[in-house]
Amino acid sequence: MNIRSTFGAILLIATASIASAQNNPLVGAWIRMSDINAQGVQQQPPTPAAFLILSADGFFSQTAIPERRPKVDKPLEQMTKEELVARFNRVVGRRGTYTIAGNKLTRHDVSNINPSGEGTDQIQLFRLEGDTLILTTEDPKSKAEVRFRRAKKTT
Repeated sequence: MNIRSTFGAILLIATASIASAQNNPLVGAWIRMSDINAQGVQQQPPTPAAFLILSADGFFSQTAIPERRPKVDKPLEQMTKEELVARFNRVVGRRGTYTIAGNKLTRHDVSNINPSGEGTDQIQLFRLEGDTLILTTEDPKSKAEVRFRRAKKTT
């Protein structure tokens, strides 16, 4: 393969990646604003803020780390059960791949702070209202709804 055909192939791949990102309105960084459970009740407290990143090439990462957790100055293996629970309570860390089919978002956890979540799929319906991403379940009886706002770059 000569330099011209190699450059052409790279340009074609880059153009396809840009086109894919432009055609996928979910690509970007999102900040959770609201988390309503299946009974329609806002989860209290609504913090910690969750951050969701969806890449153009089909990967996602989601984190939520509460602020003001108690600081304990000893190694994990020396912590009490109560200290460990306080450290990891409401912490979310997950990453994996995602696909979109119509208005269905399927996220497959490759790794998760909770090992029981690894290898599982989360299927949600989505819709966009401006810069708000709204995720719901497939169950029509559920009132569960999570809202994210698109993160804006500030200067």
